[in-house]
Amino acid sequence: MSWIIGILLVAVGAIIGFFVARYWLSNHSDEAELTEQVTQTKQQLADYRQEVADHLATAQALVGQLEETQAKLKSYLHHSADLLQREQLQPSLPFFAEDTVRQLRMANQNKQEKRRSDDRPTADMPRDYSDSHSGLFSGKAATSKSTAKESTD
Repeated sequence: MSWIIGILLVAVGAIIGFFVARYWLSNHSDEAELTEQVTQTKQQLADYRQEVADHLATAQALVGQLEETQAKLKSYLHHSADLLQREQLQPSLPFFAEDTVRQLRMANQNKQEKRRSDDRPTADMPRDYSDSHSGLFSGKAATSKSTAKESTD
């Protein structure tokens, strides 16, 4: 009877050992590590795909804004070109009214005539520079100069 108990104990020990080994090896084996790496790689790939999708959505939004800005710029340039063409077709407006221009021309002619009349040479010399003893150089200063010349001679 003791040998039956021994065999049963060995069988129970083998069964318990089998399940413990299977559990222990499943957690610490190369297959478990590879399974862990595969799940991490799949997660990284999913994250990368999400980043790429977000990047493409952002790029698409920027392209839409760029197209909108380009359309506004084209519209502005077309409008500016139309304005320039209209300005070339219309006669330019004078800065002054016709009456003002006429008055300015007359004033300019009057000034030119006055200048011509002022340019005439005068026959009379100014009194200060004349040969006579008049003006600033008359009187004591002229006599003192003549006496100074005589004393140096």
